[in-house]
Amino acid sequence: MGYNSYLEKSFPPKQIKDVDYLLKYYLEGIEISKEDKRIKYILDDPYAPEIELVKGVYVIYKKAILEFLEGRIHSINSYEFNSLNKKNRTISDEDLEYVLEMAAVVVLASEKNHTLTQYFIAGTGEKLNSILNLCLGYSKDLENNKFKISLQNFIDDVEVVKQMGLLEKIIGF
Repeated sequence: MGYNSYLEKSFPPKQIKDVDYLLKYYLEGIEISKEDKRIKYILDDPYAPEIELVKGVYVIYKKAILEFLEGRIHSINSYEFNSLNKKNRTISDEDLEYVLEMAAVVVLASEKNHTLTQYFIAGTGEKLNSILNLCLGYSKDLENNKFKISLQNFIDDVEVVKQMGLLEKIIGF
């Protein structure tokens, strides 16, 4: 089996429910309604998916998670991450609008039933792109000559997510 076959088998497009679990359980995001007026300006962004396609909106606000997604903490399994994460507290619904400025907001969308086909990130979280790119899945289009850069980017994303300690969790869905 070649490396491309391995990628195709290991990274099929993920179901929205699986990405929902990843965002809530591992990244401790909270789901909010796409109708919530506090995030209307985010969904109005020209790069955000059409509202009809949106299947979930999540706010990731905890300091340890944000530092992890920004690359300041390298692994979810590290002592640094675990000690900082213990100090975090869960916010109330009323506090949500105050954390939106520093939070990462993730919008998941689907054009194919409940399979992730698009995502949008508002805010910080450089490594969040790598995680969600793997959730979009491997595509044969990445192998075509004009997409060689995309294939290399996908391979780089695999390595980033592996170093983060989340690769097995994504493959496991």
